[in-house]
Amino acid sequence: MGEFSNYIKILEEFIDFFDNLIPIEQEKLDAAIKNRVSFVEECMHKEQAAVLRLRGLEQKREKEQEHLGMKDYTFRQILEKVPEDIYSALKPLFDRLSEQVTQFQSISESAKDMIEVNLHVIQSSLAEKAPGRETYSASGKKSDNDKPNHFTSRSV
Repeated sequence: MGEFSNYIKILEEFIDFFDNLIPIEQEKLDAAIKNRVSFVEECMHKEQAAVLRLRGLEQKREKEQEHLGMKDYTFRQILEKVPEDIYSALKPLFDRLSEQVTQFQSISESAKDMIEVNLHVIQSSLAEKAPGRETYSASGKKSDNDKPNHFTSRSV
C-alpha cells in the first residue's frame, strides 16, 4: 500500500478540488437563471483559477502513475492491475471522483445552455432595435414597430 500512498493523496486532492468547484458551477448556473451577469462573470474568474489548479493536479497524477509503472492507464485499468488491498482503497476514491466529475459536467452543461439561451434573447432583442429596422409613416415619422405595417394596409 505504501507505494500507492502518494497516488491516494492525489486522488483525495482531486476529490477536494471538485468539492470546491461544484458549488461554484452551481452558483454560476443559478446566476445565469436569474440573469445576474456580474455573478456569472465572477464565477467564470474563479473557474479560470481552478483550471490552473486542475492542470497541476493532472500533471501530478500523470507523474505518479508513470512512477507506478501505469503511465496512460485509465482508472479502470489501474483497478484491474492492483492487489486486493490496494483495490479496496482505490475503488471508493475512483467511484467518488467519477460521481463528482459527472455531477460537475451536468451542472456545467446546464449553465452553458442557460447562458446560450440568455445570449440568444439578448441578440434577438438587439436585432429588433437595430438601426435600419425602423419603419416610417407616409409623413416621414417613425412608426411603432409593435404594430406591423403591411404593404396591403397602406392607402393609395
